[in-house]
Formats: sequence, C-alpha cells, structure tokens
Amino acid sequence: MRFSHLLLFSIFASTLSHADEPDGASLFTVNCSACHSLDQSVVGPSLVEIRSLYLNKPDDFVKWAVAPQKKRPNTVDMPSMVHVGEPGLRAIYKHVMAVAEGAQAKKAEDGDAFAASPTQALRPLVQRIFLPDAGPAAIAVALDQNTSLCWDASNCRFRYAWTGGFIDGFPYWRGNGNGLADIKGTRRYTEPESIFPHLTPSFKGYRLTAGLPVFHYTSGPQTIHETFQPLANGTGFTRSFTLSPAPTENLVLTFPADQPVKTTSDVGSWNNNTLTLTPAQAQNFTLTHLFQ
Repeated sequence: MRFSHLLLFSIFASTLSHADEPDGASLFTVNCSACHSLDQSVVGPSLVEIRSLYLNKPDDFVKWAVAPQKKRPNTVDMPSMVHVGEPGLRAIYKHVMAVAEGAQAKKAEDGDAFAASPTQALRPLVQRIFLPDAGPAAIAVALDQNTSLCWDASNCRFRYAWTGGFIDGFPYWRGNGNGLADIKGTRRYTEPESIFPHLTPSFKGYRLTAGLPVFHYTSGPQTIHETFQPLANGTGFTRSFTLSPAPTENLVLTFPADQPVKTTSDVGSWNNNTLTLTPAQAQNFTLTHLFQ
C-alpha cells in the first residue's frame, strides 16, 4: 500500500500574540510533521512536491490550508488549518519553501516503513503519530534498536517507554487518521502524571541532536529542554533537563511508586519516590530509569 494520503494534525492553535513573529519551523513541527517528510511521501506529499506546487504562490497555499479540497482518490481528506491563522500559515509556507529548496524527491516505499523490525529500521527515529494512552500530539521516539518511548507534545511530558520493536502505523493509516498505531514491544515504565508540579506548558518544538530529539517547552517564565539517551542492551534510558532561569524555590519531582523501574538522579535528595532539587541543582540534572 502506498501512503500518498494528505493529512495534517490539528493539535492546538498558536498562542503567539500579534506582536510576535510566528515561528514557521515550530508551527510546522506541531501541525504538519506527522504526515509530511522532506523528500518522500509518507501520509501526505513531501515538502519537495508541495514546493513545486506552491512556489511563489503563498496566497494559494493559505487558501488550500484554510479550505482544502480532495485532489486524489483513496486519500484522507485534509482538515482545515484555519485554527493556525493566516500569519502562522504564511510562516509555515516560508519554512516549507526554504527547507525544500534544492532537495530531490524520492520514490515512496510500499507498506508501513515504521513497522520494520528493530534491526532493519533506522535508529534513532522520531515519528509523529496517534499513540495509545496519549494526547493527539504524541511523538514516538525509537532511541535505539531496543528502547522506544512516547512523548506527548500537547502537555509536554513523557508518557511511557517500551522495549522490543517500535510501532506499526498501519492501524492509523487504515483508519484515515482516526486509529491508533500499535506498540510493538512491552511497556516497561509509565508516568500517569507529569513529574513536574503545577506545570502549565507551552510546546515550542524540538531539534535533533545525533538523531535524538531535544524537546523545548516553556512553563511560565521558565524554558525547559528535555532530552533522552538509551542505556545499553535495552536496560533503560536517561532524561536530561535544563531549566532557565533557575527556580526561585526547591523543585520537588514526584515519580510513580508502582512501576518496575529504578529511578536515580545525578543531583538532589530522595525521599521514597520524591526527588528534591535546590534551585541550582534544578538548572541541569539527569535522571536514570533502569528497568527492573
């Protein structure tokens, strides 16, 4: 089956004020990256193809995004992106035109590229898709050939980790965007709630470092970066945080008490399943989750 469907995730509206310049790259990450890759059709057409269709036609691009029509048979209807707003759509347009310039399209592969066995698939790998027990802005991350995780951009937090395979996206594609991808493996650790107290997050996107995502979000005046690294042989993973500016009070993180994982930190003091960090310690710290 060839995935030439056109679908964009309608996750949440931009919170940028009129005085701010919309960030096209972040808006693309939140709203579009689940289904549009640079040089190959996945669910929707590649950015290379979109550039060829709309080069020097920003008005047509915005018109289509606000009120899309069905162009191709046996494809998913694209939902309206009116919630992004015209300034945001024009920022996305500029981003797409810039990143696709000079790129060459590749032939689309048949089947679900993300259902390949861990030894055959590229690792690390990041895929925006609907996942079980997560919000509509879920991000699946294969850290390596053993360990994967679900990170939820809608509320900026880690959901769960599993070992074994990665995901099978076919139930999602088959359901025209209404289904959930299957987790190919065994869940090893789940956080039912955010470990951060009173988090009021705003997702700002992510960047890739050596193929692994560094998630960027804010909560009030604080900017938070969160990144993950796998431990050897599927034994667990680490999470590193940077907070800026430093908290004005001790940061108290609470972890689930009934999970088969041993969690440690490079700084701070523990009281059962609660970690307390001084303001200085909270600026940079790393958690280690070891599967039991």
